[in-house]
Amino acid sequence: MLNKDFLKQVFSNQKALLSLKDVKHINVPVYDELAVKHIYPLVEHDPAVERYFPIKLPQGRLPDREYFWNVLNTVNEPYVAQLDRHAHELRHAAT
Repeated sequence: MLNKDFLKQVFSNQKALLSLKDVKHINVPVYDELAVKHIYPLVEHDPAVERYFPIKLPQGRLPDREYFWNVLNTVNEPYVAQLDRHAHELRHAAT
């Protein structure tokens, strides 16, 4: 996620970085429901979240899975817990 274009945005105060001690690390299960391609479009325009992602990603590219979930969990922990709980219920519900 960290490249020269993103660093330029950080130094011009358009974007921000999280300190490692502030990051709330999480291991999200590898479920299709929790794929970055499904969740990123839902949160990419949230001001609290978009502050930690580049303004523009290359076409067809998404943020790194671990980076995405750690940032989202740090910024909005209840939302991540709700998504995780919902995906777990869908996976383990009797059909």
